[in-house]
Amino acid sequence: MRKLFMLLGILFMFASCDVAKKVIDENMPQEQDATEDVISSITGEKKETIEDTTITKLSKKELKKLKKERERQEKIAAGDTLGFVKKTWRKYFPKKVDRIISFPNFYTQQPKSILILYPWNRSKNKTAPEMYLINLSKELSQKGYYVVPPLIIFDKYQEDTLSTAQYIKPSEAKKYKQEYGVDAVMFITIYTLNKPWWSTNINSVAEYSLISTSTTDTLFYRKADFSYDSPIPPYKVNKSKDTYEFEPRVIPLFGTCFQMQRSVFMDFPYGPYHKKHLKDQKKFSYPKEMKYKVDARPS
Repeated sequence: MRKLFMLLGILFMFASCDVAKKVIDENMPQEQDATEDVISSITGEKKETIEDTTITKLSKKELKKLKKERERQEKIAAGDTLGFVKKTWRKYFPKKVDRIISFPNFYTQQPKSILILYPWNRSKNKTAPEMYLINLSKELSQKGYYVVPPLIIFDKYQEDTLSTAQYIKPSEAKKYKQEYGVDAVMFITIYTLNKPWWSTNINSVAEYSLISTSTTDTLFYRKADFSYDSPIPPYKVNKSKDTYEFEPRVIPLFGTCFQMQRSVFMDFPYGPYHKKHLKDQKKFSYPKEMKYKVDARPS
């Protein structure tokens, strides 16, 4: 009997402790984090309220629609507002842009004299810089500009007193205004000028930048990929000899280089020593990056 009373007393003691704990927790003051309230009172911003949100699982069709809408918004933000049909049409039939819009600084500053720096040759053809320099000097002279003779550039380069376009920054073009008295400097980078032995195509890729010596603004820029489909057939192996040798052929790289300069600078504004000076502002202009092909094969 005594054990029973002891067991009931222990149970009563645990029950009373639990009741007392609940009463204490209910009457205990709740602690609150007042950090956000203090910050909002100082900055004047409203306290952010967190609302309960429910997660909904989208179907594949809804996810595809959402992805398409995001891509459309990204295209609009990037300025690409043309559809597939218009974009394809503009690719093969580019929109006509006047030269005054393509080269605004050119018509504003109206340079009269140009210095062509010794080209930066990144191709495997060692004579490419000389061919470019001679043909481009001729082309710009016919456009109505005074061009520093290429022989002077060759002599300065051989004397190591004139660096190539590789080591000169466009921001340093002002010094040529004092040394040569020119209004603009032409930077050229040659990427390739060759004819594969298995093809009839002569490919030439180059980049041009005309920089003003007064303001260092870019007056003219173009990167051209020129292909000249020559009448010269691929090399043939001479099997009459004991060892296989390729027949010698003369590749007209100099003439191809001339054709390239004539095509690339077709929309170059006329200079002050040409009768069409300032009369070509409404004429067509090519894009900054162009691909041009001339088919010279006999029909």
